[in-house]
Amino acid sequence: MNLLARQAESLFWLGRYIERASSLARIIMVQTAFDRGRANGSSWGWLLALYDESNDFHKRYDEASSENVIRYFLNDPEHAGSVLRSLEAARSNARALRAMIATDFWMHSNRAYRRVKELPDSALNEMRLAATSEAIQIDCYALLGISSSTLYRDAGWRFFQLGLEIERADQMSRLLDVRFAQSQIGEADGELIGDFAHWTMLLRACGGHHAYRRLVSGPLQPRNVARFLIFEKSFARSISHCLRSVDQSVGELRKICRVPTPDRLLVRISDLKALVKQARKDPELVAHLHGFNDTVQRHLAELTQELSSCYFEVEVAADVAEAATAPASEVPDWVENGQPADDRDDNQDTHRVTDVDPSQSQSQSQT
Repeated sequence: MNLLARQAESLFWLGRYIERASSLARIIMVQTAFDRGRANGSSWGWLLALYDESNDFHKRYDEASSENVIRYFLNDPEHAGSVLRSLEAARSNARALRAMIATDFWMHSNRAYRRVKELPDSALNEMRLAATSEAIQIDCYALLGISSSTLYRDAGWRFFQLGLEIERADQMSRLLDVRFAQSQIGEADGELIGDFAHWTMLLRACGGHHAYRRLVSGPLQPRNVARFLIFEKSFARSISHCLRSVDQSVGELRKICRVPTPDRLLVRISDLKALVKQARKDPELVAHLHGFNDTVQRHLAELTQELSSCYFEVEVAADVAEAATAPASEVPDWVENGQPADDRDDNQDTHRVTDVDPSQSQSQSQT
């Protein structure tokens, strides 16, 4: 079977939405621990500033209390950026890909979505919120693990990886901007830029605390933590690692896709790599983080638009690339055609491997 444009788009957004739900659940989980013992709602408003959601939030909520902010980001069905809506979108894209994904993935995406949808109010209180967020995080890890173990390594896998890595880089840039978001609502000032608890929270929020400690001993230094989260290519969530993966995936797609890769797409990737290279030379990187993060997010949005224009915004029935089925001349020698593989004449014509054509599935619109 061939990979259709709408299937490529569904795979791309499937990866993005899983990573989005995972990152947000982890931030909530870590912030819950960080917030214990503080005055009610004193340190949750920054999350609205971080994702630029203040205007939308205040259309439905009177105050930015911890309970309201948590509900808004966790299971508000009207908030497009909530964990619930992200898992719902992932599930919708998985439905459109039923013929290309494992049954285990489809079942688990259903289970993860329903678990958040049916959360009782008691699951959002301070005593149980950490456990609730951890359960969501585990569900997302399971989905990523199943996809890694079962998705066929063709063009579809590359689109899935592209979505995941772009979203991961975007989420890391937002996480690095927490201090700026806090300053926007008066919860931080320049003197707190070296706050040990803040930088520890950043490392834990992205699962990088132990990896950082393997490389750097002694007291946490803001500059070292920031450089680790941006430049450490061996850390899977660093911006540099994500951009390298994006570059590799696009390189593979250029080899196997029927759609030519425009120069402007390659320029977007080069711009991002140049931005990171320039930041590496900045001795005042911590002080300039907001400008750097803002530029990264803008370039990632432009890169996503170029990917969409190149691969997704074509005729709905267009083949983007050949997927799981190889030409008859390239069918693996382990495929049997009514006789044992060992007894088959190497010069005998073989039949194509047949799969169910998923083109009847309906792709969901992305947000």
